[in-house]
Amino acid sequence: MAGIGFDCGTYNLVCCKRNDKNELEYKREVNAFIEMPIENRFVFNMMKDAGVPLIERADAGVAYALGEAAVNIAYTMNNVELKRPMKDGCLNPKEKYAQQIMSIMMHSLIDTSNNGEPVYYSVPANAINEETDSDYHGKVLEAVFKAFKDDDDNKVDPFPINEGLALVYSELKKKAYTGLGISFGAGMVNVCFANSGFPVFEFSVVNSGDWIDKMAAKATGETPTFINQEKLKVDLKKDSDSLVQRAIKAQYEIMVQKTVTEIKRGLEESNNKARNPGHPIDIVISGGSSSPNGFKELFSDIVKKAHLPIDVGEIIRPKDPLYSVARGCLFAAENSMQ
Repeated sequence: MAGIGFDCGTYNLVCCKRNDKNELEYKREVNAFIEMPIENRFVFNMMKDAGVPLIERADAGVAYALGEAAVNIAYTMNNVELKRPMKDGCLNPKEKYAQQIMSIMMHSLIDTSNNGEPVYYSVPANAINEETDSDYHGKVLEAVFKAFKDDDDNKVDPFPINEGLALVYSELKKKAYTGLGISFGAGMVNVCFANSGFPVFEFSVVNSGDWIDKMAAKATGETPTFINQEKLKVDLKKDSDSLVQRAIKAQYEIMVQKTVTEIKRGLEESNNKARNPGHPIDIVISGGSSSPNGFKELFSDIVKKAHLPIDVGEIIRPKDPLYSVARGCLFAAENSMQ
């Protein structure tokens, strides 16, 4: 019974487990969909034959294309809106079928050969700059995992873990699992300080990757979906002649500045709950929104100027920031069985 780690992100769903060679393997899907009227069965059937994940609702006369395929369609067609089952780190209350759509995508990533295999899945902390309900979101995810059953009737046993804490487990083993984990996702920035693996305090900040998409789209007249894909090409160390690339870079700088300001406020408030350790604290930065080249340098520079109420030690950015949370969730699952 090896265990499974699952990062339930606003934009990316990542499942991590070990293969027969004890190597880590990852499966990923984009947590997004598009809605299409079923007016042309030929087009629908062709998409199905092409391997596009689809849900058909004959009663409503619509179909939903899921995941990466939905992103690619929305990117090439300006009149198609890319929708998201999650918003600001939690289930999107404006999407009626959000839970059903997420269930299909999440279940497709799970591979288990043992009944009752533990799944540790990431959940956010409540935000300090907006009202969020992470407890309800965690229960929704729990229900999704409990509803899983493979062809052999194997089920999984789900356990929630804070997203920032998962980063500490993933990257700070050599530092005795002590430090600050900061996960820059699409909807939220999750922060957790752990001491010897014990979570001392945690909080989140709404406004991350999706905020960059929205604001850069507003500045350039493009769609957020277009910006989201162009964001993959940005280099925060370089200047660009492209209006879109300049807008994305500027919004990254604004986002990180706003986030560090909120993190400073969160740390100051958390000092009432826990004593300052009195020694430099290592910081892990990860998540999909931390992927661009130069992000670590940008974050480090802004942190240095912010004068946080802690002594900052090493700032660590994993080589694979998109998979760090899922990896930490897996380590938690494995540790629970020792």
